[in-house]
Amino acid sequence: MKVWKIRLIRLLSVCLVISSFGAVSTTQAAGEQVEVWISTADPHTEPAVGLRSDARLTRIASQHFDNASANAEVTITVNENRTFQQMDGFGVSLTDSSAWLMNYKLDANKRAEVMEKLFGNTGIGLSMLRQPLGSSDFAWAAYTYADAPNDNSLSQFTIQRDRPYILPMVKAALAKNPQIKVMASPWSAPAWMKYSEKLNGGKLRAEHYGTYANYFKKFIEAYQAEGVPIYAVTLQNEPLYEPSHYPSMGMNIPDQIGFIGDYLGPALRSAGMNTKIIAFDHNFLDWDFPNQVITSLKNSGKGSYVSGSAFHHYDSGDGSQMTSLHNSHPDKDIWFTEGGFGNWNDPPNGTSAGFDNMMNEFINITRNWSKSIILWNAALDQNDGPALLSPNNSNKGMLMIRNSDNRNDNPENQVTYHKQYYLLGHFSKFVVPGAYRR
Repeated sequence: MKVWKIRLIRLLSVCLVISSFGAVSTTQAAGEQVEVWISTADPHTEPAVGLRSDARLTRIASQHFDNASANAEVTITVNENRTFQQMDGFGVSLTDSSAWLMNYKLDANKRAEVMEKLFGNTGIGLSMLRQPLGSSDFAWAAYTYADAPNDNSLSQFTIQRDRPYILPMVKAALAKNPQIKVMASPWSAPAWMKYSEKLNGGKLRAEHYGTYANYFKKFIEAYQAEGVPIYAVTLQNEPLYEPSHYPSMGMNIPDQIGFIGDYLGPALRSAGMNTKIIAFDHNFLDWDFPNQVITSLKNSGKGSYVSGSAFHHYDSGDGSQMTSLHNSHPDKDIWFTEGGFGNWNDPPNGTSAGFDNMMNEFINITRNWSKSIILWNAALDQNDGPALLSPNNSNKGMLMIRNSDNRNDNPENQVTYHKQYYLLGHFSKFVVPGAYRR
């Protein structure tokens, strides 16, 4: 066990990262030099002594661990004999909306700059992407990859809709970081596979479980042929929520058990695919949903088909539900796959509540066994779009890319980096994929 001590000045509404150099064999790491990077809540918040009040993932003077007791000494204890989850990484979603803005509203130089700041070594080094499998709520139009009715053989399956700008942006991210893990999540099966015969709401028809499993397989094969390996798929984005204004599909516990165990798991395994299958993909407080799915699959001898569960943070919960699930199934992994931020994180009057709440969420997510933190839209415009949701819907992308006319192809090159970019950077820039939490 190591005990590290460092003398720190008092920080007001400041996110702090301390990164040490080299290994230390002594029990107390006295004298070891560390980097210090900070972000402050707001430019007009009272600054900590000697610090800029508008710091954003800014490196300040290095500090040394020592045994001094003055100036609010902080003790960091690391038990090297105990490890928790191994991190897959930190990331974002290049939605239809985000990819369109990056491709058409930035010129080549500005786009390269944005990609470096998001995925490059000199930026925050994001290492995961969660890509909608078909359209989501943040898209120009609702679509799937097999919209031709009653195409049971999926002979007309195509990812052509992704080729103009979604695939190019995914490939640009991979060019910056070839180790990026790409996860895919559908918002709906094709309408003709559903009882409702609509993309917005409804459930998958029983006779199309096998067809839909083949749909996943064809998607993985098509993206792989484009040089984009699919690390994992979730069965359904937010399976307990069926809004009527954008693509959605209900999947209850028996639906997910049957689809994984009898269709998708066998289909991917027989094709020799090692893509992970992840259950649930919804909010914290419904943790017993994936618990029942995993338990049932294990009891039927099909537990190897499911790799774990995915969670979002909307509505309620603090992440401790993920620990409850881990305690029930310590052999299965947990991922946090969608965190959306917006006006609710930017309270008025210059308070630091939004800043502090975001960082506390990120800390709690990693403390509760998640292998990832993946935020939602990489970029939206000044009207929180383009989106199938209404304009000014209160969602904020990690970046804002100005777009004065949504159909104007002239690059505009105006980019604003929101707080979540810097706050997630305090993790992604320093915690590399494969690292263990201790």
